[in-house]
Amino acid sequence: MNKEKVYRTKKGTKSSTWSSRRSKISNRRPLNRFEAEQDSEEVSTSAKKLKSSKFNNDVPVNDTFGYRILHFAALASAISAYLVCRTCGKNVILSETSKRGLGFKVIISCGNCEDKYCSSSPYIKNGYEINKRITLVMRILGIGLHGMKKFCAFMDLPAPIFHSFYDSIVQTIAIATNSVRFMSMKQAAKEEKEISITKGQTDGIMISGDGSWRKRGFSFLYGIVTLIGCHTAKVIDVIVKSKYCKSCEYWEKHADSAEYEEWATTHAENCQSNHNSSAGKMEVDGVLEMFQRSIELHDVKYTNYIGDGDSTTFKGVMDAKPYGDIIIKKKECIAHIQKRMGTRLRNLKKSTKAGKEKLTGKLIDELTIYYGLSIRRNANSVENMKKEIWATLYHKLSTDENPQHGNCPQGANSWCSWQKACAENNLNSYKHKPALPIEVFNAIKPIYEDLSRDDLLERCLGGYTQNNNECFNSILWNIAPKNVSSGKQVLDIATDVAVCTFNDGLSAVMKIMEVLQFTIGSNCYNFCVEADAARIRGENVGRSRRGTLGIKIHEKGWRI
Repeated sequence: MNKEKVYRTKKGTKSSTWSSRRSKISNRRPLNRFEAEQDSEEVSTSAKKLKSSKFNNDVPVNDTFGYRILHFAALASAISAYLVCRTCGKNVILSETSKRGLGFKVIISCGNCEDKYCSSSPYIKNGYEINKRITLVMRILGIGLHGMKKFCAFMDLPAPIFHSFYDSIVQTIAIATNSVRFMSMKQAAKEEKEISITKGQTDGIMISGDGSWRKRGFSFLYGIVTLIGCHTAKVIDVIVKSKYCKSCEYWEKHADSAEYEEWATTHAENCQSNHNSSAGKMEVDGVLEMFQRSIELHDVKYTNYIGDGDSTTFKGVMDAKPYGDIIIKKKECIAHIQKRMGTRLRNLKKSTKAGKEKLTGKLIDELTIYYGLSIRRNANSVENMKKEIWATLYHKLSTDENPQHGNCPQGANSWCSWQKACAENNLNSYKHKPALPIEVFNAIKPIYEDLSRDDLLERCLGGYTQNNNECFNSILWNIAPKNVSSGKQVLDIATDVAVCTFNDGLSAVMKIMEVLQFTIGSNCYNFCVEADAARIRGENVGRSRRGTLGIKIHEKGWRI
């Protein structure tokens, strides 16, 4: 992107604008030795994703366009005091008419000549743009018509549009967001396929799948399932599942009426309900449906699937055989595998008397973290994973009389404090911490045996996670808050916007606005560009800090 053209109607370049906003303290602080060794290129996930996005490059921007909140009566009075009709020379009076929501027309009248009219907002077909714009913006903020009414009332603005017109606008917005979301996913799938081919994965691509629900429990009505590309970290496909349709609920009460038959013949393709089974099965059905349409949608096969410990979803896909005899391989999310260790240990603590007394919460947390680190540090070797998992357990069992550090990594940089002391010839002064009680060791050993099986650790190779899916879910439920009731169409819009912003940044929202025929001014453009730039900077700084922390943890922190 040309840095000189990033900002509209602002002096300076992107670099000068950013530097002026940096903290003076951080400007003075030199990079530490860990940060100085970091690659200066933008390597964060967000940077890679947003660099490939072209939405902010091809959106037309009108630098003269923009809205203002003003006191109309005061402005009209001030202008009328100095303005005269150019035809007859009489004083001009400004007033308003044709009020519809936040839009209106200004009447320019002198009482002698024909009145002139000026719209407060551009027209889009037969409606004011401002009414459609505020509906879109409020929906992005997770606010519906009721919230709009509150906002307008407390700001002393006119009441917003009527409910019927609001519904028609929401329907129009749904069409626009769906088209932009589809375009974003197509581009994401293309990029994922290209990267996979360069890495030698010619049979298909690797994706991570996860489901999220509007409410907890077995009675929830809405759920969403996403598939995200492993290399691009972009949403490849998404589906919203619904067990409820308001129209169906209404007409079921009027099934004996003559209008019911007419409604039933045209409603099927517009029905908001697309799931008739249990709410818990939404993820299974959603993932399977997206696997079955992958070739038609993206001309690609999902041959590797990253999932959590729930075997139901993957089993459903395997039983359906969406690609015939092609076997789909599963990779485990290592974060969920780590949680499994913590859950098993906590359940053991509850079920045994010795566990309650000696298997403390602190010890459980330590063992869980060490188990997860053992997998992460050895993501390319099952043998090394298993060796380090058992090394951490026997390390905790060691005493001065019986040190058991044979499997701990050797050298001064080892996480094992005993091996470090050995490398530095300090064993004479080394003292072990209190050892793990033998009864606790015997109780947790079967758990370690189960969670260090070769078949389980093989699925952990590569160190994959579902973090991107969790991040997407967070974005989605910010746009469609769980504590605010809404229908499937609103959830569809929220999902579309979440996909677009997750894949391509806030600049994708401008593409939605362009499809809706909104005029995009410099204020909107600058905010989107700045927000996307801040997202990249934030992730780069976070990654740098995490890298520094990781080095320090390796050298100091998690030495046991």
